[in-house]
Amino acid sequence: DDKDGERRVQSIVDRVAQVQSLIKTILLIHKKDDRKRILSLKIVKRAMFSPFSLMPKDDFQKNTPGRSTATRELLAQGTNLSESSMSNDPSADSLTTSPKTSWLVHMLRTEYKPINKIAVDYLELLSNLTVIDYILDEGVSPTPADFDSFHQSQKQIFSEVEHLHSLVTAMLMLEDNEKERAAVTLIIQQVLNNAVVRPFGITIFFCDLIFNIFLVSGWRSNALFYLDMYGPSKAEGYLYVETRSYVDRFFQYMFFISTFYFIWRLVGEIFSTLITSRRIFQAHFLTFWALLDVVSTVMSCTVFIKALLVRYNDHSISVGWFRFFSLLVGILWLKFLSFLKVINPTLATFVLAMIQIVKDVKYLALILVMVILAFGDMFHILIRIDETACPVNPDPNNDENPFCKTGLSYLDVYAQILGNFDYGSFLGHPTTIILFIVMTLFGTIIYLNILIAVVSDSYSKSCEKSSRLFGKARILTVANISALEHIMQPTWLNSKDKLLVRISKLLFKLLSICGYAFGVFWIVYFISLLNEGTGSTAGKYISTSVMVYFFVGSIFLFSFVFTGWGEERRFMKMTWINDNALVTWFFWKPIAFIVYLVMGQVAITTPESDSNKGHDE
Repeated sequence: DDKDGERRVQSIVDRVAQVQSLIKTILLIHKKDDRKRILSLKIVKRAMFSPFSLMPKDDFQKNTPGRSTATRELLAQGTNLSESSMSNDPSADSLTTSPKTSWLVHMLRTEYKPINKIAVDYLELLSNLTVIDYILDEGVSPTPADFDSFHQSQKQIFSEVEHLHSLVTAMLMLEDNEKERAAVTLIIQQVLNNAVVRPFGITIFFCDLIFNIFLVSGWRSNALFYLDMYGPSKAEGYLYVETRSYVDRFFQYMFFISTFYFIWRLVGEIFSTLITSRRIFQAHFLTFWALLDVVSTVMSCTVFIKALLVRYNDHSISVGWFRFFSLLVGILWLKFLSFLKVINPTLATFVLAMIQIVKDVKYLALILVMVILAFGDMFHILIRIDETACPVNPDPNNDENPFCKTGLSYLDVYAQILGNFDYGSFLGHPTTIILFIVMTLFGTIIYLNILIAVVSDSYSKSCEKSSRLFGKARILTVANISALEHIMQPTWLNSKDKLLVRISKLLFKLLSICGYAFGVFWIVYFISLLNEGTGSTAGKYISTSVMVYFFVGSIFLFSFVFTGWGEERRFMKMTWINDNALVTWFFWKPIAFIVYLVMGQVAITTPESDSNKGHDE
């Protein structure tokens, strides 16, 4: 019957897909026309739907829990074929003994850029395959049974790609334009979205959100408190015995806890990327946003130490420290913005558009600097020689002409270009009047209109490719979450890992325990101060309730360090600790609700969503 025939056809297709490195070999054909012609063959397109076309050789007989039942049934029929590896693979410098990697991952992270491009072309092709490509008969309209088989096969191959070892991490090695292309393919969108909405991903996003909020608000509260208590209005040598309100203490302790959390996150990212690959470590940390995280974390740790010194030892804060405090406030807000750009697509469009605008106006900014320097020097020379405008002994009661000093002349020219006209400074000489007219004509009328045009054009381009920019930003975040999840699994030591990796994993888990103890200490200490300090009763009980919620929640979350999660779950008799109705309704569902609310309406892409789109011959 038809089902019997379809099974035989699928069996033949699977055997074709199991031919050693078949799809990879086709993709590596040098002549583009030959490659395109072979990929257009029906049997090749149908073979691309088979999970065997992507699997590493050692996976052909494995029953991996993460895969679908249909895929596992196919694996039971597989043969053990050999698989060659790509050259110039950065995994060679990896310190861990990782599972076998698919040829697709090798192609994505090789140093040879044309192969990277071909790998992204394959992802695009795989995402755009339709039911017309699935059926082998030419010129035949698909039947409902064909649609069902197509959806099932597409689901299998998408699931196989999603479970490829180090797939998202490998995409960090791509150039920016290739990352953008890969990020908007249907298959990678599903991989990224599913990684975000997994329990571990939601938990990390929630913790990042909450601790970013408390890091900013907590440090703002601390900085303003220090300004009131140790600012310049206090007499020299004044010592203040700290009497914070209860709410101020709440923000101070939450700042302490948030600082340690981001130290833990930073150390985890360093360890996890280093043990994966040195090249991936470099690709991750040599970006503006990664460096911003490092700088903000180091600065927060610095003021945390200073806050402890002020609290227990040195009751004095110099003016230099206040300048440092003000700089940290701006950096923490920028760090918060960098987090929001990878979780909410609307915010991502605005943030990434601003970054693109800054890149596009860099040459206009250079012209602006040259204009300011040129006119500032000209005005300074012409006005400085006029003793009436710049007397040798100026009257301290009168404002001095800003062009009498070199530094102020540049600042005044900049203000004039922005429209803060004060032509009285130029009336002393006809030459200065002419220069003033030229400066306003060129700087205010021409330059600012060109700047507006460039900014508008950059913003339009950014909106057009907002999904690409958002996807590219998410690749880095999902790679970090995946690496952190790997190093946080409950297996303390792996005998197959090198000694340095085993030590790193052990140290990180010990850091996690110390961080948990640190947080619990400040939470318990804060709750013990309920009857001390000033402030409203409502503020006290709201702050205490939040702290108690954090304390109980931290117990449930930390229990996963020992019990594990997902496929690595162990100690099944202890699942009642973090898998019961109380935890679900009071912790997991509120956490998921808050994360989804911040995400906005982010649709989780499924293979079926575009399955009925037209086929482009």
